[in-house]
Amino acid sequence: MFVVIGLSYFFAFYEISTFAYTLPTMREVLGLAGSQVAFPVAANLAGYAVGSYLLGRIADRRGRRVAMMLTVAAVAVSATATALSWDVWSLTVFRFLSGVATGAEIILAATLISELSPAKKRGRYVMLNYLWGAAGLAATPFITIGLLGTGPIGWRLVYAVGAAAALLIFVMRGRYLPESPRWSVLNGREAEAQQLVASMEERCRTQLGRELPPVPEVAADRAQERGSVAELFRPPYLRRTVVALGFWFLMYVANYSYLSYFPAILIDAGLPEPSGLLYSGLGQLGLPIGALIALAVADRVERKHYLVVGTTLYAAGFVIVAVSSGAGQIIVGAALISIMFAACAVAYVYTSEIFPTRIRSTGSALGNGVGHLGGVISPFVAVALLDGLGGRATLWAMAAFVLAAALLLLWGGVRTSGRELTEIAN
Repeated sequence: MFVVIGLSYFFAFYEISTFAYTLPTMREVLGLAGSQVAFPVAANLAGYAVGSYLLGRIADRRGRRVAMMLTVAAVAVSATATALSWDVWSLTVFRFLSGVATGAEIILAATLISELSPAKKRGRYVMLNYLWGAAGLAATPFITIGLLGTGPIGWRLVYAVGAAAALLIFVMRGRYLPESPRWSVLNGREAEAQQLVASMEERCRTQLGRELPPVPEVAADRAQERGSVAELFRPPYLRRTVVALGFWFLMYVANYSYLSYFPAILIDAGLPEPSGLLYSGLGQLGLPIGALIALAVADRVERKHYLVVGTTLYAAGFVIVAVSSGAGQIIVGAALISIMFAACAVAYVYTSEIFPTRIRSTGSALGNGVGHLGGVISPFVAVALLDGLGGRATLWAMAAFVLAAALLLLWGGVRTSGRELTEIAN
């Protein structure tokens, strides 16, 4: 089961990152003018917001499994359509559909893993699947470069590979992906939930060669308990909704500005172009370090406090680069940015556990999906700051966005580490 979800993370992140590598070829083949490049990029991020919300609602109403079957099918369709694009407008529509699919995929996977994991290992299991995504990001350049070298249709093959992988995962999910026992109990399907839990326990007994320890008594969700979107915007969940929406919005403004414009910011700050690209690339080497830190620490400390410290260090990286006067400081700051960028992926765990089962997918998806609107405006924010104030001021602004996210979490975040989901919800 975890392999099936992990593979989907791998190819979801592959699908997200292929655009940057295929863009130069697509600009030539599809005749994209300079400003037209922004259309498919913005449409893709807007699709995140739409897809996260719509499929999050389906997951809460019809089940996690149904929604995740729909997302991977949508990934296959949108990747196939992207491979068949013929102009900027078709590409924009198909990238919007891709955003709808991949945005929901990442959030729903985190939700399902959270609901299937023991409280004391929930962070570790979600982050293990994030590592699959990090591997997808790392593999994308090599896969795309190899396929682009096959000729004029190489860029189309890049998306065809993603579509084929999604179809394979669809078949695997149909066979191996279970429903969430928590969702099943909540919706009056207790026999199905008991059967799944019993099979998981039997598998564990077989692997361990001994009986399992007794299960502690915990509060249970009430059967037939339905949730609504309105519940997210009134106590006791209003503050959590504000935190989820605000945190992701602020982080995505900084994240997408960093991912898209960091070399340009360094060059504008005074570095020659080769050095700006080199220092940015060297800093990226910190990404796997950050992912491993998140994996090691996610369940060892309180996740709220971890994220407050992590985002503060993320902001500090921007400040170090902003005040730097030499190559050493720039590399240190860039490395700190990339390490904490990856380490703060624990936020995927956090926002998947702060809402009750009846609205967990909706709340988590709404926060992350609407938060992607920060990604939509990030090109305009970054370019306006670069043109108006310069590279160093832009770095200070990115630090301010991230620090604001840390303060918001400190104000309204709740403790989650080691606690049962029903306890957190109540």
